[in-house]
Amino acid sequence: NNVLKAAYEPVERTKRVSERKVMHHGTLVLWLLAFTWPALWSVLGMGASPLWLASSFLLAGLFAFVGFRGRLNHWHGRIGLSALGFIVIILNWLLAVSYYTQGTGFNDQLFFHVTPTSLGVAWGTNRLQMISQFTALAFVPVLIWVLSRPTAIAPVSSNPVPQSKWASVHSSASISLFLGAAIVLSYPVLDLVSYLVDRAAYSTAPQRVSTEFIPVEGARPKNIILIYAESLEATYFDKSLFDEGLLPELSKLKARAKVYTDVRQRPGTGWTIAGMVASQCGFSVQVNAPFSGNTRLSASERPYETAKCLGDVAKELGYQTLAMGGATSAFAGKGNFLRAHGFDRVWGREEIISQSSVPLELSPWGVHDDDLFDLALTEIVKLEANVQPYLVSLLTLDTHHPDGYPASSCTQFPSENPMDTALSCTDSQIGTFLASLSETVDMDNTVVAIFSDHLAMRNSHWPQLAANPLKRRLLFMVLNGGVAAEIETPISHYEVGPTLLVEANAVSSINIGFGRTEESLRAEPESSRFFQRALYAEETLDLNLFRDKLTVDEEDLRITLGDSDFYITENGGTFVYGVYMLVFDDEGQYLDVLYARSLDEVMTSMRGKLVAYFVRETRESDQVFTIGRLSDDPNTSRSYSEFGTLEFTQLSRSEFSD
Repeated sequence: NNVLKAAYEPVERTKRVSERKVMHHGTLVLWLLAFTWPALWSVLGMGASPLWLASSFLLAGLFAFVGFRGRLNHWHGRIGLSALGFIVIILNWLLAVSYYTQGTGFNDQLFFHVTPTSLGVAWGTNRLQMISQFTALAFVPVLIWVLSRPTAIAPVSSNPVPQSKWASVHSSASISLFLGAAIVLSYPVLDLVSYLVDRAAYSTAPQRVSTEFIPVEGARPKNIILIYAESLEATYFDKSLFDEGLLPELSKLKARAKVYTDVRQRPGTGWTIAGMVASQCGFSVQVNAPFSGNTRLSASERPYETAKCLGDVAKELGYQTLAMGGATSAFAGKGNFLRAHGFDRVWGREEIISQSSVPLELSPWGVHDDDLFDLALTEIVKLEANVQPYLVSLLTLDTHHPDGYPASSCTQFPSENPMDTALSCTDSQIGTFLASLSETVDMDNTVVAIFSDHLAMRNSHWPQLAANPLKRRLLFMVLNGGVAAEIETPISHYEVGPTLLVEANAVSSINIGFGRTEESLRAEPESSRFFQRALYAEETLDLNLFRDKLTVDEEDLRITLGDSDFYITENGGTFVYGVYMLVFDDEGQYLDVLYARSLDEVMTSMRGKLVAYFVRETRESDQVFTIGRLSDDPNTSRSYSEFGTLEFTQLSRSEFSD
């Protein structure tokens, strides 16, 4: 027996080792899949960068190398490893959610929507997906804890080397530091850092709220109906990407409307409340920190209290005001914002339900568009009976990503792509609403505008939308007495409010925040229209070159005028080379700031203007600060190189006269 036992023992040992290897390999495969799944899903399914996948595999390998070899004999190391894994998987899943909802990485839109309310809506619409994501979040740290046990994967030595508690703790700390460095350089962390750096750069834009207008005297202004069409961007009209019959009613309306063909989405305007604020107040919503979110406006009873927005101006001009939207008005602070800025009545999901005499079908977001338009028509008829003009703002929701939420009654547009059904359905409902409106309202005395609240986020048409992201534009058409035209001047959300009040013959000239009319924009230097930074506003900016102290810091790349800092950036990002220019009027009053790649880009349109600018011609060249009249003649300005820090306190108008 002893002989047989001795003969079979090596065979059994080999068998056990083989089985253990199979288990070892299977466990590692399970670990790799669990850890890299967000990157795999995003790269293979949503077009994210392959660098993310490479980064995830590298980190997964590092976790396995330092944690799964039976070397963590103390719980300190296992806890640290599990905590790091939890942080990493949260960042990976957040980035995956951003790609799933928007087709891009970390940005304002994502962090603005990471709130309990948004998560509640997501739970109602994508419950299975939410369960799988939260399960994955919990699974990774638990798996790390289990696999980092000394006997979990690695073979146990028959003669283990004793290890003191402090040696174990020291080893755990070293491992944590090593992994921490790797995590800092991982793709999600670098993407987050890039977002935060850009956000800080955008946030250095000058802050002001300055709304000025001249009313038209002696005439009753026209009524204004503004329809925010959820995510319904101009790209859907591109026949090379979408079926020509996708939006037939809106296509007919475009043929007799004034259509703005180059409406661009600035930073800080890419979600619903941000689009509403930007189009009505003329500035962008600022996200001061990740996760400040949609709660930022809802937490303030009177957000942007010092600003004067579209509704405020309309009230001053004697308008009746009403805002309606199918979602709850509390979401993202829409109700607080609208009530604080001139709207007498603000109706959301709850108010519309209470006003309806019949039960309404609801989507996860709220009241469907057909019911919204029906009630809006009823209220407009009541407003029409009064002498005062009215401003009505309507916000649709059935075309919300990812697949749209058309009403069950909208069965005439079957399609393999659910977003097609939602788009065609809302298109039909807008057409029906305007047809009914024309039968009950004096359309010659009414301005109707249809405007995308923001560009579409990632939906079931994403391959077409993302095919050429630089060509995507917002939809903005104005129906006003049958006047048809195509306006090619580049504008943004900021110009919507001023445009509507001028179209309604309520004002002869106006600026709302940073927003002006298209005609005013055309009168400006072309170079100043195209800069891409966001414009935030909370207080009046009154700066003068001849009155206020001017300081230039070459090391910090900062220009300080009075008490305002201008950080020298390249379209909001890190300054590498180009021209960062402050522009003043002839009296030295600050007008604007712009960035250009070279002086040649702005010389023709800006020649002779009073400016102060920082220029670096190439990546390798020295930087120069110049102040004076923009000209090819160096005698019209002062220039400084290798200056360190400059201070100007007594600049004279006469020195920089024409």
